[in-house]
Amino acid sequence: MATIIVVVASVVGICIALWIVSVYRQRKVLQEARQWLPVEAKVESGALEATSETNKVVLPTFAFSYQVAGEYYSGRFGLMPKRFPSKELIQSIIDRMIGRKFLLRYDPSHPEAWFIPDEYIDGCRVEQRISSNVIHRYYPSD
Repeated sequence: MATIIVVVASVVGICIALWIVSVYRQRKVLQEARQWLPVEAKVESGALEATSETNKVVLPTFAFSYQVAGEYYSGRFGLMPKRFPSKELIQSIIDRMIGRKFLLRYDPSHPEAWFIPDEYIDGCRVEQRISSNVIHRYYPSD
């Protein structure tokens, strides 16, 4: 019985340690991204899309482009309204955003890596990818 308790406690300890390392790495990436070079980006298109987590929550999602040293790059981000408005209201957000210019930051050693420093756009929380594998919900550091 004592062996089982030790094994379970070890597994729980390892899981907690991995979670702490993950949170630390995510905060470090955010801190570094805030120092990347600024560039103007332009929203090219928008659509209503289901989130990857639930496939039930529909968000306005936008494709944008930016230029660095004559090369064009693109990305996507979503906007999470404070409360879930009607599809008509979300469509009006999409219509207002298309063609809009905004500031983003890009990694000078890898210009395809980008970060939108704004926490909110038009009162909606910015949802963005920080890496090719992780969807990050941006919250400013404490």
